[in-house]
Amino acid sequence: MFTKNQYSEYLYKTNISGSGKATSYIRALELLSDMLMIHPFGFDDCIDIWNVTSLQRTSQLKALVATEQKKKTSSVWLSGGIAPSYLVNGYCKAALSSYAKFLAETNQENDLFDEFKQHQGNGSDLSVLLDTSPKNIDVLLDGLKQVEGEDVIRRVKTRLNQNLFRRMLMEIYSHSCCITGLNIPQVNRASHIVPWADDANKRLDPSNGLYLSATYDAAFDKNLISLDDDYRIILAKGIKDHYTRESVNEYFIKKEGMKISLPKKYLPNKEYLVQHRKSGGF
Repeated sequence: MFTKNQYSEYLYKTNISGSGKATSYIRALELLSDMLMIHPFGFDDCIDIWNVTSLQRTSQLKALVATEQKKKTSSVWLSGGIAPSYLVNGYCKAALSSYAKFLAETNQENDLFDEFKQHQGNGSDLSVLLDTSPKNIDVLLDGLKQVEGEDVIRRVKTRLNQNLFRRMLMEIYSHSCCITGLNIPQVNRASHIVPWADDANKRLDPSNGLYLSATYDAAFDKNLISLDDDYRIILAKGIKDHYTRESVNEYFIKKEGMKISLPKKYLPNKEYLVQHRKSGGF
């Protein structure tokens, strides 16, 4: 079951900041629920729009909205005192198109996550298995020109892969930073050992990841810390040059030699760690 908060988060990720689309689309869908309460036309199951997970049902509802939109102010939906602009000016229809795209991406991400949970092989094989193109292209490209569509498909695939990688690492690391144990998802990051841009074949390999709180994610990304073959923290000289600062001592110097908390499955690949140490000059 999807929630308003999940859809809202999706809108803020995919729309230009300050555009107002997130607020207007959510408002349009909430008003559509009110309209369906006045006359559901057989769509009683859609009155709570956040319970709708079927793309087919969303498409059917969109067709009904288009029909009522053509009636303008004579639509029965506007007989209850609901402001007409959201229906008549097409905001409800546009919001449903957006919601369908959200469903298309989220449903595919959930299907891939289920494959991850059932997979019995190694991380490298899993990465190949999960690296698929977006589905429901007609939904994702609804209302877009061809050139825009090509760019959208690339962005959807990137977003899908990044979201999936994060969910996999959260799962195998029990939602906790492997250095601090911090389990607040808003401040934790899914870190790649071999960077995302360096090797496409390793992007969805969970053994190419560490689940780290933001400070240690940044330090790992900038080659200020790494791990040895026993999964113990090693520090770059650049960190040690500042050891006199109490904060550096607390957050880094005291961590040197500490073994990270290991994941339930897909241990960090030691070959990838060798690459990270070499790239950082450890």
